[in-house]
Amino acid sequence: MDISGIDYRLCREPGTQVIAGVKYRLQQLQQRSTFALRGAGNYAKLRLRSGNHRPQFAAVAVGRNDDYMPDFRERLLATIAWNVKFLVSEFVFVEWNPPPDRELLSLELTRKFDCLRAYVVPAEIHQRVCQNQNVKLLEYHAKNVGIRRAQSPWIISTNADAAVGLDSVNRLLKQQLDTHLLWTAERWDIPWRENQQTEIGFWGSLRYRRLIPYERLGTGEFCLASRELWHRARGFDEQMVRHRIGCDVRGTAQMEALGGSIKRAGTVLHLTHPTSCTENIQPHHGEMATPEGVPYQNSDDWGLGNMKEFELADRVWVLRQY
Repeated sequence: MDISGIDYRLCREPGTQVIAGVKYRLQQLQQRSTFALRGAGNYAKLRLRSGNHRPQFAAVAVGRNDDYMPDFRERLLATIAWNVKFLVSEFVFVEWNPPPDRELLSLELTRKFDCLRAYVVPAEIHQRVCQNQNVKLLEYHAKNVGIRRAQSPWIISTNADAAVGLDSVNRLLKQQLDTHLLWTAERWDIPWRENQQTEIGFWGSLRYRRLIPYERLGTGEFCLASRELWHRARGFDEQMVRHRIGCDVRGTAQMEALGGSIKRAGTVLHLTHPTSCTENIQPHHGEMATPEGVPYQNSDDWGLGNMKEFELADRVWVLRQY
Protein backbone atom coordinates (compact mmCIF):
# COMPACT_ATOMS: atom_id res chain seq x y z
CA MET A 1 0.00 0.00 0.00
CA ASP A 2 1.39 3.38 -1.01
CA ILE A 3 1.05 5.78 1.96
CA SER A 4 3.32 8.54 0.67
CA GLY A 5 0.42 10.88 -0.06
CA ILE A 6 -1.68 10.24 3.04
CA ASP A 7 -2.33 13.10 5.43
CA TYR A 8 -3.04 11.31 8.70
CA ARG A 9 -5.02 14.30 10.01
CA LEU A 10 -7.54 14.01 7.17
CA CYS A 11 -7.98 10.25 7.22
CA ARG A 12 -11.33 8.87 8.30
CA GLU A 13 -10.94 5.09 7.93
CA PRO A 14 -9.42 3.46 11.06
CA GLY A 15 -6.88 1.41 9.11
CA THR A 16 -5.45 4.33 7.18
CA GLN A 17 -5.43 6.45 10.35
CA VAL A 18 -3.19 3.89 12.04
CA ILE A 19 -0.84 3.61 9.07
CA ALA A 20 -0.60 7.37 8.61
CA GLY A 21 -0.11 7.88 12.35
CA VAL A 22 2.79 5.41 12.36
CA LYS A 23 4.29 7.15 9.36
CA TYR A 24 4.01 10.52 11.08
CA ARG A 25 5.70 9.22 14.24
CA LEU A 26 8.51 7.72 12.17
CA GLN A 27 8.98 11.02 10.38
CA GLN A 28 9.15 12.82 13.72
CA LEU A 29 11.70 10.31 15.01
CA GLN A 30 13.79 10.81 11.89
CA GLN A 31 13.64 14.60 12.25
CA ARG A 32 14.63 14.41 15.91
CA SER A 33 17.52 12.07 15.13
CA THR A 34 18.75 14.22 12.24
CA PHE A 35 18.49 17.37 14.37
CA ALA A 36 20.40 15.78 17.26
CA LEU A 37 23.15 14.35 15.04
CA ARG A 38 23.57 17.68 13.27
CA GLY A 39 23.79 19.53 16.58
CA ALA A 40 26.32 17.07 17.98
CA GLY A 41 28.40 17.35 14.82
CA ASN A 42 28.46 21.12 14.99
CA TYR A 43 29.39 21.00 18.68
CA ALA A 44 32.33 18.72 17.81
CA LYS A 45 33.44 21.07 15.02
CA LEU A 46 33.35 23.99 17.42
CA ARG A 47 35.43 22.12 20.00
CA LEU A 48 38.00 21.22 17.36
CA ARG A 49 38.22 24.75 16.00
CA SER A 50 41.77 26.07 16.30
CA GLY A 51 42.57 29.54 17.54
CA ASN A 52 40.75 31.81 19.96
CA HIS A 53 40.22 34.75 17.64
CA ARG A 54 36.66 35.52 16.71
CA PRO A 55 34.93 38.63 15.38
CA GLN A 56 33.35 40.99 17.89
CA PHE A 57 29.61 40.32 17.88
CA ALA A 58 27.08 42.30 19.92
CA ALA A 59 23.64 40.87 20.67
CA VAL A 60 20.63 43.08 21.39
CA ALA A 61 17.59 41.74 23.23
CA VAL A 62 14.70 43.43 25.03
CA GLY A 63 12.13 42.65 27.69
CA ARG A 64 10.23 43.68 30.78
CA ASN A 65 9.58 41.87 34.05
CA ASP A 66 5.92 41.09 33.39
CA ASP A 67 5.76 37.27 33.10
CA TYR A 68 5.03 37.55 29.39
CA MET A 69 6.05 33.91 29.16
CA PRO A 70 6.55 31.26 31.87
CA ASP A 71 10.05 31.35 33.35
CA PHE A 72 10.91 34.53 31.44
CA ARG A 73 13.79 35.38 33.77
CA GLU A 74 15.22 31.86 33.66
CA ARG A 75 14.95 31.68 29.87
CA LEU A 76 16.63 35.05 29.51
CA LEU A 77 19.52 34.04 31.76
CA ALA A 78 19.91 30.75 29.90
CA THR A 79 19.96 32.25 26.40
CA ILE A 80 22.38 35.03 27.35
CA ALA A 81 24.73 32.46 28.91
CA TRP A 82 24.57 30.29 25.77
CA ASN A 83 25.09 33.14 23.31
CA VAL A 84 27.96 34.65 25.31
CA LYS A 85 29.64 31.25 25.62
CA PHE A 86 29.59 30.45 21.93
CA LEU A 87 29.51 33.70 19.94
CA VAL A 88 28.71 37.04 21.58
CA SER A 89 31.29 39.31 23.22
CA GLU A 90 28.95 42.26 23.94
CA PHE A 91 25.34 42.01 25.11
CA VAL A 92 22.94 44.96 25.22
CA PHE A 93 19.66 44.51 27.08
CA VAL A 94 16.89 47.11 26.83
CA GLU A 95 14.24 47.05 29.56
CA TRP A 96 11.25 48.83 28.07
CA ASN A 97 8.35 50.20 30.14
CA PRO A 98 9.21 48.20 33.28
CA PRO A 99 6.30 47.46 35.67
CA PRO A 100 6.58 49.78 38.69
CA ASP A 101 5.99 46.97 41.21
CA ARG A 102 8.74 44.66 39.92
CA GLU A 103 12.51 44.70 40.31
CA LEU A 104 14.45 45.64 37.22
CA LEU A 105 15.84 42.65 35.35
CA SER A 106 18.78 44.82 34.29
CA LEU A 107 20.28 44.86 37.77
CA GLU A 108 20.60 41.08 37.99
CA LEU A 109 21.79 40.72 34.42
CA THR A 110 24.68 43.14 34.82
CA ARG A 111 25.71 41.38 38.04
CA LYS A 112 25.81 38.01 36.28
CA PHE A 113 27.36 39.00 32.93
CA ASP A 114 30.42 41.24 32.74
CA CYS A 115 29.91 41.87 29.02
CA LEU A 116 26.34 43.13 29.44
CA ARG A 117 25.09 46.72 29.49
CA ALA A 118 21.46 47.64 30.09
CA TYR A 119 19.27 50.62 29.21
CA VAL A 120 15.92 51.27 30.91
CA VAL A 121 13.20 53.07 28.98
CA PRO A 122 10.62 54.34 31.51
CA ALA A 123 6.84 54.24 31.22
CA GLU A 124 6.45 57.91 30.28
CA ILE A 125 8.44 57.40 27.08
CA HIS A 126 6.43 54.29 26.17
CA GLN A 127 3.16 56.15 26.75
CA ARG A 128 4.28 58.99 24.54
CA VAL A 129 5.37 56.74 21.66
CA CYS A 130 3.01 53.75 21.69
CA GLN A 131 -0.43 54.09 20.07
CA ASN A 132 -1.76 50.65 20.98
CA GLN A 133 -2.97 50.29 24.57
CA ASN A 134 -2.72 46.50 24.32
CA VAL A 135 1.01 46.58 23.59
CA LYS A 136 3.15 47.10 26.69
CA LEU A 137 6.48 46.57 24.95
CA LEU A 138 7.28 48.25 21.63
CA GLU A 139 9.79 45.55 20.86
CA TYR A 140 11.46 47.05 17.81
CA HIS A 141 11.65 50.58 19.16
CA ALA A 142 13.39 48.97 22.13
CA LYS A 143 15.76 47.05 19.88
CA ASN A 144 16.66 50.30 18.15
CA VAL A 145 17.75 51.69 21.52
CA GLY A 146 20.20 48.80 21.86
CA ILE A 147 21.33 48.72 18.24
CA ARG A 148 22.15 52.44 18.33
CA ARG A 149 24.26 51.97 21.48
CA ALA A 150 26.01 48.68 20.64
CA GLN A 151 29.71 49.22 20.07
CA SER A 152 30.81 46.06 18.24
CA PRO A 153 31.26 46.06 14.44
CA TRP A 154 28.70 43.24 14.05
CA ILE A 155 25.27 43.38 15.72
CA ILE A 156 22.70 40.61 16.16
CA SER A 157 19.08 41.50 16.80
CA THR A 158 17.66 38.63 18.83
CA ASN A 159 15.07 37.69 21.46
CA ALA A 160 15.14 36.77 25.12
CA ASP A 161 14.15 33.17 24.31
CA ALA A 162 16.57 32.55 21.42
CA ALA A 163 19.96 30.83 21.28
CA VAL A 164 22.17 30.91 18.19
CA GLY A 165 22.42 27.45 16.62
CA LEU A 166 25.91 25.96 16.60
CA ASP A 167 25.80 25.53 12.83
CA SER A 168 25.33 29.31 12.60
CA VAL A 169 28.16 29.83 15.09
CA ASN A 170 30.54 27.66 13.06
CA ARG A 171 29.64 29.34 9.79
CA LEU A 172 29.94 32.89 11.12
CA LEU A 173 33.27 32.19 12.82
CA LYS A 174 34.85 30.91 9.62
CA GLN A 175 33.31 33.49 7.25
CA GLN A 176 35.02 36.57 5.93
CA LEU A 177 32.32 38.97 7.11
CA ASP A 178 31.29 41.79 4.81
CA THR A 179 29.70 45.06 5.87
CA HIS A 180 27.13 44.77 3.06
CA LEU A 181 25.89 41.31 4.10
CA LEU A 182 23.07 40.57 6.48
CA TRP A 183 22.44 37.12 7.86
CA THR A 184 19.13 35.49 8.70
CA ALA A 185 18.43 32.05 10.19
CA GLU A 186 15.91 29.23 10.22
CA ARG A 187 14.02 28.84 13.50
CA TRP A 188 13.99 25.48 15.23
CA ASP A 189 11.89 25.17 18.38
CA ILE A 190 13.33 23.20 21.30
CA PRO A 191 11.47 22.33 24.53
CA TRP A 192 11.89 24.20 27.80
CA ARG A 193 10.84 22.51 31.06
CA GLU A 194 9.07 25.21 33.05
CA ASN A 195 9.99 25.53 36.72
CA GLN A 196 12.65 22.83 36.25
CA GLN A 197 15.19 24.03 33.71
CA THR A 198 17.74 26.78 34.34
CA GLU A 199 20.10 26.36 31.38
CA ILE A 200 20.04 25.07 27.83
CA GLY A 201 23.12 22.87 27.93
CA PHE A 202 24.46 20.58 25.22
CA TRP A 203 21.81 17.88 25.59
CA GLY A 204 19.01 20.44 25.80
CA SER A 205 20.14 21.95 22.51
CA LEU A 206 19.60 18.60 20.77
CA ARG A 207 15.93 18.20 21.76
CA TYR A 208 13.91 19.00 18.65
CA ARG A 209 10.26 19.96 18.83
CA ARG A 210 9.35 21.81 15.64
CA LEU A 211 10.74 23.52 12.57
CA ILE A 212 9.55 26.91 11.33
CA PRO A 213 10.53 26.82 7.63
CA TYR A 214 13.18 29.31 6.56
CA GLU A 215 12.17 32.70 5.22
CA ARG A 216 14.92 34.75 3.64
CA LEU A 217 13.77 37.95 5.38
CA GLY A 218 14.29 36.08 8.59
CA THR A 219 12.73 35.83 11.99
CA GLY A 220 12.74 38.08 15.05
CA GLU A 221 15.00 35.57 16.78
CA PHE A 222 18.01 36.36 14.58
CA CYS A 223 19.23 39.04 12.20
CA LEU A 224 22.94 39.85 11.95
CA ALA A 225 24.37 42.84 10.11
CA SER A 226 27.28 45.19 10.38
CA ARG A 227 26.96 48.17 12.67
CA GLU A 228 27.49 50.27 9.55
CA LEU A 229 24.48 48.73 7.78
CA TRP A 230 22.23 48.94 10.85
CA HIS A 231 23.04 52.64 11.17
CA ARG A 232 22.56 53.26 7.47
CA ALA A 233 19.07 51.75 7.83
CA ARG A 234 18.51 53.63 11.11
CA GLY A 235 17.23 50.46 12.70
CA PHE A 236 13.68 49.14 12.55
CA ASP A 237 10.79 51.30 11.36
CA GLU A 238 9.75 53.64 14.18
CA GLN A 239 6.52 54.53 12.41
CA MET A 240 5.27 51.11 13.51
CA VAL A 241 3.76 52.37 16.77
CA ARG A 242 0.88 49.87 16.92
CA HIS A 243 2.80 46.81 15.80
CA ARG A 244 5.00 43.92 16.88
CA ILE A 245 4.59 41.08 14.39
CA GLY A 246 6.30 41.66 11.05
CA CYS A 247 8.55 44.49 12.20
CA ASP A 248 11.53 42.14 12.01
CA VAL A 249 11.10 41.28 8.32
CA ARG A 250 10.37 44.93 7.56
CA GLY A 251 13.74 45.85 9.07
CA THR A 252 15.54 43.20 7.02
CA ALA A 253 13.79 44.41 3.87
CA GLN A 254 14.96 47.93 4.71
CA MET A 255 18.60 46.90 4.82
CA GLU A 256 18.23 44.94 1.59
CA ALA A 257 16.62 47.98 -0.10
CA LEU A 258 19.64 50.04 0.97
CA GLY A 259 22.10 47.68 -0.72
CA GLY A 260 22.45 44.80 1.71
CA SER A 261 22.61 41.20 0.51
CA ILE A 262 20.93 38.45 2.51
CA LYS A 263 22.67 35.18 3.34
CA ARG A 264 21.50 32.24 5.42
CA ALA A 265 23.56 31.70 8.54
CA GLY A 266 22.02 28.40 9.66
CA THR A 267 19.64 27.87 12.55
CA VAL A 268 18.49 29.70 15.64
CA LEU A 269 17.04 27.77 18.60
CA HIS A 270 13.81 29.07 20.09
CA LEU A 271 12.69 27.97 23.57
CA THR A 272 9.02 27.03 23.19
CA HIS A 273 6.39 28.80 25.26
CA PRO A 274 2.59 28.96 25.04
CA THR A 275 2.44 32.71 24.36
CA SER A 276 4.54 32.57 21.18
CA CYS A 277 2.79 33.92 18.08
CA THR A 278 3.08 30.40 16.62
CA GLU A 279 1.19 28.78 19.51
CA ASN A 280 -2.48 28.52 20.47
CA ILE A 281 -2.55 30.89 23.45
CA GLN A 282 -2.45 34.36 21.99
CA PRO A 283 -1.81 37.53 23.99
CA HIS A 284 -2.17 40.76 22.06
CA HIS A 285 0.83 40.87 19.72
CA GLY A 286 -0.10 44.18 18.14
CA GLU A 287 -0.88 44.85 14.53
CA MET A 288 0.94 43.20 11.62
CA ALA A 289 3.66 45.06 9.78
CA THR A 290 4.67 44.13 6.22
CA PRO A 291 7.78 44.74 4.08
CA GLU A 292 5.81 46.97 1.72
CA GLY A 293 6.84 50.59 1.33
CA VAL A 294 10.54 50.27 2.13
CA PRO A 295 12.82 52.05 2.37
CA TYR A 296 11.36 54.00 5.27
CA GLN A 297 13.02 56.97 6.92
CA ASN A 298 13.54 57.20 10.66
CA SER A 299 14.60 60.48 12.20
CA ASP A 300 18.17 61.37 13.12
CA ASP A 301 17.20 60.58 16.72
CA TRP A 302 16.18 56.97 15.96
CA GLY A 303 16.70 54.64 18.90
CA LEU A 304 15.94 57.49 21.33
CA GLY A 305 19.21 59.10 20.40
CA ASN A 306 18.03 62.44 21.82
CA MET A 307 17.55 61.01 25.32
CA LYS A 308 20.04 61.60 28.13
CA GLU A 309 21.48 58.62 29.95
CA PHE A 310 21.45 58.62 33.77
CA GLU A 311 23.38 55.87 35.53
CA LEU A 312 21.31 53.74 37.92
CA ALA A 313 23.97 51.15 38.73
CA ASP A 314 27.13 49.76 37.24
CA ARG A 315 26.44 49.42 33.46
CA VAL A 316 22.75 50.25 33.89
CA TRP A 317 21.34 53.53 32.56
CA VAL A 318 17.84 55.01 32.42
CA LEU A 319 16.91 57.21 29.45
CA ARG A 320 15.19 60.53 30.13
CA GLN A 321 14.64 63.82 28.35
CA TYR A 322 16.13 65.88 31.16
